[in-house]
Amino acid sequence: MDTQDPINNADATQLMGAADAEPAEPADATQLMGAEPAEPDFDVTQLVGAAPTTVLPVDGAEQAADGIDALDDPLATPIDLEGLATVHTPVSVQSPVKSTKKKGLPVWGVALIVVLVLGALGGAGWYTYKTELWGGRTVPLVVGLDQATATTQLDAAGFKVTVEQTFADDGIGTVISCSPEPGSRAEASAGATITVAVARTIPQVTGQQMDAAQEALYGMGATNIHIQPVSSDSASGTVLRVSPSEGSTFKAADEVVLSVATPYVVPAVNGLAVDAAKTAIQKAGLQAKVEYIKSDKARNTVVESSPAAGTQAKEGDTVTLKVSSPFPDKVTSLMSYFDCTSQEIATYMTQEKYTITYGSTLTNGDAHAVYMGTDGDTIAFTAYPESPTAEGNARDDVLANGAPVGGVCYTFSSTNVVVGSEYETTDGVRAVMDECGLSGYTSSCTAADLEELGFKAEDRSFICGYGQMSDYYWAVIIGSAEDIHEVSAMVVPKSHFTSIDLTPYGGSIEKYIAYVYLYDDSSVLKAGFPATDTPTTEQKEGESSEQQPQSGDNSGSQSGDKIEQQ
Repeated sequence: MDTQDPINNADATQLMGAADAEPAEPADATQLMGAEPAEPDFDVTQLVGAAPTTVLPVDGAEQAADGIDALDDPLATPIDLEGLATVHTPVSVQSPVKSTKKKGLPVWGVALIVVLVLGALGGAGWYTYKTELWGGRTVPLVVGLDQATATTQLDAAGFKVTVEQTFADDGIGTVISCSPEPGSRAEASAGATITVAVARTIPQVTGQQMDAAQEALYGMGATNIHIQPVSSDSASGTVLRVSPSEGSTFKAADEVVLSVATPYVVPAVNGLAVDAAKTAIQKAGLQAKVEYIKSDKARNTVVESSPAAGTQAKEGDTVTLKVSSPFPDKVTSLMSYFDCTSQEIATYMTQEKYTITYGSTLTNGDAHAVYMGTDGDTIAFTAYPESPTAEGNARDDVLANGAPVGGVCYTFSSTNVVVGSEYETTDGVRAVMDECGLSGYTSSCTAADLEELGFKAEDRSFICGYGQMSDYYWAVIIGSAEDIHEVSAMVVPKSHFTSIDLTPYGGSIEKYIAYVYLYDDSSVLKAGFPATDTPTTEQKEGESSEQQPQSGDNSGSQSGDKIEQQ
């Protein structure tokens, strides 16, 4: 049929704007651009969804009966192939077929829905996480709490608790750490481990070897261990005791002392003072016995020990210390007593078999002690050696008790007279000086010299020599009265005479000494003798207790001449 589609009733060149041809009168614009097209006589369903058709103009070709179906029409004029080589501007023509498919949501709407859904899901996840429906449980803050409280809180949070202990100095009984970390999220099924601080205590170390004891203490955290060797019969290196005691609490920096057994060994004491040597022997767990020997070593120092130093011993064994004697070389070495202590003098008197016949103290606290030897010699230790005797029953061992010694006087018995002292001469004085270790002779006096001062000689005959050595005065008296020959030597500090008025005695020390010793010793009463047990010399017949000088009276002068000072 030749019936044409009213939409495509124009020449194709007119529809596409071909060059050289005058375009035909265009069709109704409403039909081409927007008016409702006429009802097609073909099945619309065949074109639903088809893309718009592009029509290419062909020069010299006749218009197809149908712009859409022209290519399928067997009656259509063939296309001029040469015209295809010419480039033409394409024209888009909207498809005359309207799609029946419903329009969907816009993109932004879809995006909004996605966002809302994701937000809802995120909120739900956050809420369930915060309420610990997933992602583990929060570990409670238990550090610093006591063990019981911490355990309770962890149990409440669903954690099975494991307790470990560690030694510490502070916070005893409290939690010092927790795993997992407090405040973090963790699976409760994995449990939690808390570390609790416990006090350090001294372990059982007594009886162990030193190395094992130290290791045990280090295990407790001790950092200040001191080893104290102690002489013992126990095996060497055995811990005898520990301080602080076992079971006691301590801090890491506290000193811990281990007393460790060492064999008893004689310590080296040669050259030490006797007291220091005795102390060393006793600290070594041994006993000291002192034997004094004559030696050129310093007085009171240890010359040797027996057993010798380094010898292994047993507890309580005796070590004999041979000590350079502090005592005088002989009893009559008077100056040596001033180098001794009172106790040493008491010991020496006993050693030399001198027994105490009188013992008391003066009012100033000084000793007044008199000893007698087996031969009848006497030695007095007193602050007033010019008046050495004493009457009474006092027998206190004042020297052994430490009473000070202010002076010394030695009197020889008639059976023990110093050779050369039989005569009242300077040679006799010098003989006694040699015996007593005295030197520095100054002068002497006789009974005739005291007669010149007014003191009657009566039946006295004597010589009194004196001298000085360092800070001491000494005197030797050789004399007789009532046919009794007596020889004495004495030493006293120079300070003794600072309070004595020597004017009545011509300012002479030897005359004062001779008068008090041979005439009247009552003049020393004011110096401090006790009211009882007063030292006295028997008063001679016809002599007053306080004889005064009688001027011009030289009666009773002895035949002996005054000895010249030498």
